Amino acid sequence: MRKGIKKSVLVISILLSLYIILLLVNFFAIKNIDPLFAGITASVVFLPMFFIFGLERQKRRFTPEVIFNIIFYTIIYVLVTYIIGIFTGFNYSIYSMKFGNIIKNVLPHLFAILTCELLRAEVTRKCEHSIVPYALMTIALVIIDCTFYETTFNLSTGDGQIKFICNILLPSVSKNLFLMYISSIGGYYCTVLYRMITELKMYLIPIIPDFGLYFDSILGTLMPVIFGFINYLSLKEYQKKEIDGKTYRKSKLYTYASVIVTVLIIVVVVSLTSCRFTYGAIAIGSGSMTGVFSKGDVVVFKQLGKYEPQDKDIIVFVKDGKKIVHRIIEVVEVNEDERVYYTKGDANPTPDGYPVFKKDIMGVYKMHVKYIGLPSVTLNELITRKK
Repeated sequence: MRKGIKKSVLVISILLSLYIILLLVNFFAIKNIDPLFAGITASVVFLPMFFIFGLERQKRRFTPEVIFNIIFYTIIYVLVTYIIGIFTGFNYSIYSMKFGNIIKNVLPHLFAILTCELLRAEVTRKCEHSIVPYALMTIALVIIDCTFYETTFNLSTGDGQIKFICNILLPSVSKNLFLMYISSIGGYYCTVLYRMITELKMYLIPIIPDFGLYFDSILGTLMPVIFGFINYLSLKEYQKKEIDGKTYRKSKLYTYASVIVTVLIIVVVVSLTSCRFTYGAIAIGSGSMTGVFSKGDVVVFKQLGKYEPQDKDIIVFVKDGKKIVHRIIEVVEVNEDERVYYTKGDANPTPDGYPVFKKDIMGVYKMHVKYIGLPSVTLNELITRKK
């Protein structure tokens, strides 16, 4: 590493460490959730860097291509989520749609985006992929996200903690790792554009697709990873040759194909995890059905529709707010129009001991995918044990 770069890394790492300490003090003690505060603190850290190292030329080799990809992917993504929201339902935004209130809400958040992304760009430009300042910058921006949404969940309870981790912390880590990559290859404009499209829409659009907290956490965590991977593959196509005529068209064709694949992934994930379509999915949190599927597997089930569950069917049902996947061992005819079902986990020594009504049955087991539910199950157990 060159001597000048070493000096930059050292100075920037010290500044970012102090920045993180300030943000942690705010998170645990001051609790200022105003985006304006985030913008001001980012400016305070950026200014010493500017005076010591100056501001380098913004444009980078792949800036136009990355801007194109971000506009294309994110707008398609937003459109698809709202189209799917027609079927899953919408929640009303908590923010007022009056013009004056929109300006009041948007300007501080926009200021925070501009200053934080300027700081991120300065770090990625001056430190040349050095892991320490990259990690410190990511941690700082994750703390800002966590502070902004701190009051969304009750952190004094285990349930609130797990929801906070899944819906705020993990998506923020994923987003900021993605933006560090985008900043390093495309620069400041690309990250600002991405955040404006994905974050400011909550102040401008009065309805929000209702996918449920579980799917929102999956979507928020996975989509930046998918966008980053597709962008990486797309830029590899640009790098193969000088972009001209046919080669450029091939690259664009590859981009369109990537978007179609992304849309299909979104549709499949929404369809399964929202449990509001014909098929749904649920992670298995116990070993009560070991022999058919195991703890940490994800079960795919089909909604009943007109189907009447039969003896020996494996069903997904709700009991006291908890989703359970057990096998029917007895069907009792209450009258001509009503049945009740008695169930048992295959690996359990005794039946469940309570009747299951048809209105509580979510669907019938169709298949399972091994192990992919382990992260959410493990995290839930850790939080529950701590509680």
